[in-house]
Amino acid sequence: MNSNQTTDNRRILIIDDNVNIHEDFRKILALPQEADSLSQARAALFGEAPTLPPQVQYELEFASQGREGFGLVQTAHQRGNPYAVAFVDMRMPPGWDGLETIEHIWYTEPDIQIVICSAYSDHPWDDVSRRIGNTDKLLILMKPFNSIEVVQLANSLTKKWNLAQSVKMQLDSLAFSVSQRTAELREANARLQANIVSRAEDLASAHSQSQREATFREKEEFLAIMSHEILTPMNELVRKVHLLLESPLSPGQREHATILQRCAEDLLSLINDMHAFMAGGRQETRT
Repeated sequence: MNSNQTTDNRRILIIDDNVNIHEDFRKILALPQEADSLSQARAALFGEAPTLPPQVQYELEFASQGREGFGLVQTAHQRGNPYAVAFVDMRMPPGWDGLETIEHIWYTEPDIQIVICSAYSDHPWDDVSRRIGNTDKLLILMKPFNSIEVVQLANSLTKKWNLAQSVKMQLDSLAFSVSQRTAELREANARLQANIVSRAEDLASAHSQSQREATFREKEEFLAIMSHEILTPMNELVRKVHLLLESPLSPGQREHATILQRCAEDLLSLINDMHAFMAGGRQETRT
């Protein structure tokens, strides 16, 4: 997936067997080609800059049958350039109907937001819910629809897709950081344990109080260095996970974020155990 696509993907797929519907979507969502030239002419004639707010730029693609639309989704997925939203007609004879088309699309591209374009008598909602399940990625647009509904859906659902992808990237980044820090901490702990064993053997043979004190001073110094190197990024990681849990997440994303938080807290607990171990060893040496 391209980096710009994850932050501002406004690619929309319209699947409908009526080419007049394609034109309706194009008139509603596509920027008028003459808008820029008219604005320039106005500025040249009257010395005025355009005052209308810029319209959102969508990238529209069209398919006349469900199978054709599914092929476009597959191609976009393979190229790493997915659609954010699909408007899917419920009835498209003689091929797949809207529900079958959506089932195939979500198998390949589970993150896409979908709007079913349906007349009231096309399919009862119970049938739709039974076949597709309860999901926050599906809305129904009843026919005949108006341009305001289409614009609002396109705007809100593309924003929702981009926000979900941003959260997903943050979760992936946090998971990688936790995994990396866990590996570093295990390696550091293994070195520390090896050092403890080695020093303990030296203490057993030397039986020298001064040598024991010097050994534990070295351990304390090593632990201080490790604490500085590990605790700082770990505390930052815990802080970011906490902020992430306060943002709007889907149930699945919140579960992943909670797991990350638990892993980070476990690592901090392990570091605290290392401190307790060293403190106990220091007391035994002094006694």
